[in-house]
Amino acid sequence: MRHFSLFARRRPACLGARSNQSGYVLIFVMAALALTAFVAARFALRIDALREQALAMQAHAEARRVVEGAKARALYWVTTRPIGLASLGFADEEALRLDGRLYQMNEGVLARFQDARGLLTLNAPQRGRIVAMLMGAGASFDQANSMFDVLLDYTDADSLRRLNGAEAPDYAAAGLPPPRNDWVLSTDETARMMHWAANPELRARVQPWLSLSRIEHFNPNTAPLELLRLLWPKATAEQWERFDLLRRQAPFANGSAALAATGIGFDVADESLLFHASNELRLQLWAPGLPMALEYNLMILPTGDFAPWLIQEVRQSNRLAIPDAQEATAKFPDASKATARPPSSAMPDL
Repeated sequence: MRHFSLFARRRPACLGARSNQSGYVLIFVMAALALTAFVAARFALRIDALREQALAMQAHAEARRVVEGAKARALYWVTTRPIGLASLGFADEEALRLDGRLYQMNEGVLARFQDARGLLTLNAPQRGRIVAMLMGAGASFDQANSMFDVLLDYTDADSLRRLNGAEAPDYAAAGLPPPRNDWVLSTDETARMMHWAANPELRARVQPWLSLSRIEHFNPNTAPLELLRLLWPKATAEQWERFDLLRRQAPFANGSAALAATGIGFDVADESLLFHASNELRLQLWAPGLPMALEYNLMILPTGDFAPWLIQEVRQSNRLAIPDAQEATAKFPDASKATARPPSSAMPDL
């Protein structure tokens, strides 16, 4: 009986130890399950992120494919049609306007076609227009003239510094690469120029109005209306509204016609004013799935060695904003409805 009573007294202690061990095991199991669930959740999130990334890459690749098709269609059109006052096309077909209006193409592609002659060139700048543009964009008179002198020093072949310009020693002192002393190859190069580099907001505003043309001609028929207002600030809003309406209906043949119809003070003696589109243009294309538009600065060359065009620059641009899709009321011309013509009739009339 004594042994039994001793055993009876020891048994509860043994059971308590086993109960404590069971509690530890339960906590360990619960912690293991929680860790497993956490790892599984993280792994699932990683898989979802990889899946989303793959879908985004697939959408981007599809958008690039669609844009390449649209580019081929656009290049075919612009290289097989004669160039007019503000458009491309034969007299008996729908014309493709070169005034920067928004076109709808196949598969949701948005496109803009801008005649380079409707912009201000960096390679053959005219002081009056460049200074007026810069001042209208927010620069002071002295600042605008300094920026113009810097532009001339950047492109000329000598090392002579203009009064408000800058040459290689000035760039070195400012920690900037030396000037090109040659043709500007990209409108983005303004970010490398003295004074221009220090004004990013001003530069961003005027950059859409700049081109790489090497001829100083300017075509009001295809110029952005906002730029025209800066170049001829004395004209009223009503005059510009009438000018824009009339040029959309039938582009002006010359400055005399525009002056007579609107009263805007176009200088009829200014030989750099040429109311006719050029063979240089800016093509912007955007497709669903692309974060920004693709921009091509090109020349139409019917006698080119490799193709009837030369693409001078390709860049990504946010100038073709996605919300502008609501403004795309024009449909890209349908080439299938065009009448077949001999190749000789497609030469541009410059």
